[in-house]
Amino acid sequence: MGEVLFHVVLILVMGLFFKESFAISTGRSADPIGPAGFPQVIIVIILLLLIVSLFKAIKKSSKEKAEPLNINLAYAGLLVGVIVFIVLNDFISFTLATILFCFFLFFLLGQKNYVKMAITSIVVAITFTLVFGNLLTVPLPRGIGLIKELSYFLY
Repeated sequence: MGEVLFHVVLILVMGLFFKESFAISTGRSADPIGPAGFPQVIIVIILLLLIVSLFKAIKKSSKEKAEPLNINLAYAGLLVGVIVFIVLNDFISFTLATILFCFFLFFLLGQKNYVKMAITSIVVAITFTLVFGNLLTVPLPRGIGLIKELSYFLY
């Protein structure tokens, strides 16, 4: 049943993306497809594949008996970690949020060497910040207050 529900949620999300793709403005009227054409084609392909997969999941779930939902603590922790990471990005900057997120993931995966966890988290966060912030010029969240001012030294 969970697989069917997941398919329905994905179909709804793709439908929302398809609706939002009509808001993409066209720069030229001479182009018949326009800038929204490619995303719309990809979304339609995804929707078709999701519908086929949904029917297969319904057929499979009708043959099997219902099993209780087995949620592992690591999966729930990962979900909570991602949500907290997204929320913290705007407040404490991308770099600090990534350090905390990596450290949390290492802890969740059972690492015991806290010094190695901290060093690896810092290296991963600074590497991602430099690659995306400087090299690829992706605007990363800088945080607020003093953290925002300090982030200008890194990217």
